[in-house]
Amino acid sequence: MNEHALPSTTPFEHPVVKMRTPADVADALPYLLGFFPSDSIVALGLQGPRRRQGGTVRIDIPDPAAWPEAAEEVARFLVALSEHRDRRPDAVILYLCRDPAPGEDGRAVSDLLRPLATALAVAFQAVGIPVHESLCVSDGRWWSYACGDAECCSADGTPVDRPGTTSPVAAAAAYAGIQVRGSLKELQQELDPVGAPTAEAQLRAFEEAVPALVEELLRCGGREAVRERTAELVDSAVARFRAGAQEIPADEAARLVLGLQDRLARDRAAEWLDPPDVEHAQRLWRFLARRCAVPFDNQAAAPLSLLGWTAWVTGDHVTARIALGRALLSDPDYTFAQLLYEAVNTGAEPGSLCATLRAERRSRERQRSGRRPGARRRTLRRRRYCSGGGVYRQ
Repeated sequence: MNEHALPSTTPFEHPVVKMRTPADVADALPYLLGFFPSDSIVALGLQGPRRRQGGTVRIDIPDPAAWPEAAEEVARFLVALSEHRDRRPDAVILYLCRDPAPGEDGRAVSDLLRPLATALAVAFQAVGIPVHESLCVSDGRWWSYACGDAECCSADGTPVDRPGTTSPVAAAAAYAGIQVRGSLKELQQELDPVGAPTAEAQLRAFEEAVPALVEELLRCGGREAVRERTAELVDSAVARFRAGAQEIPADEAARLVLGLQDRLARDRAAEWLDPPDVEHAQRLWRFLARRCAVPFDNQAAAPLSLLGWTAWVTGDHVTARIALGRALLSDPDYTFAQLLYEAVNTGAEPGSLCATLRAERRSRERQRSGRRPGARRRTLRRRRYCSGGGVYRQ
């Protein structure tokens, strides 16, 4: 189950938008997230007597059997997130978003999700937070679970976009330069593995790369040599993307994905964090992640985490959360993705980690410039141990 926590402050602070009606609440949703949520539960915390925006949590709607547990999880997570940043919410707005299935309409979706809305209201009541508004958004219309006024909230739903009008929220968003980047489903599809015939060629490249990499690792000093080679391949690929390349050969992609499973190699790749090359590194990580088709799909955690990292560094929190969420779907125990996801969701800043990575890069460059030609080769020959092992994951 993916959890997305959104920033507690947004450009809506200047100008301030007042959400007086359920229609205003429905209008605000995509601007709060930066995308149109698909199949999602969204909880927006409100703080203070003027009900200002606080923390926001989004999770996928689970199967009905898991609704009570999911409702409790959303309530706990919103409280924890809000307390970490500032203080617990004084109220909450709930959104349930789902597209109709074939042969279904939005009203049927609203009726189907009503027990989930009830479970969420009970969960927030249990932690002492009243529900200010609870909406179902489906098929371009909204229904209120909290409003019993038939004149205000039609049983057939109310269009989110009312023809011939511009909502105050949309006007304020345009003034603030806030853009909605499509639906969550569309953004997630941008990271889906490639299909045939590209996937078949990439699979063959992986199958050839694995035994070759194992052989490299089993040599004396193999692990260090593999890390160096991975760094060289990353540097070369970023340079090619900088020069306008759209892809790299399948054999290099396979070798890079496998090499990035090593924690130190991956951390070194994370040093590509400064403009203008961070943009080209992002394109590389996205390219590699999409090449991880079954049965190598769990290898995608490394490039997806690097994509999430560079997105966080550049302030693109939408891409960061989506990429890191996909990384954890690929490998739920991948520590790097877990730590980054928590940092992004709790509103942490990447500055100190960026400074550490820059310092490590400068130190390595100084060492390289002061090393005599052939010194590394002689050092490796003097070693009396061999580092071995199979294809590694850390």
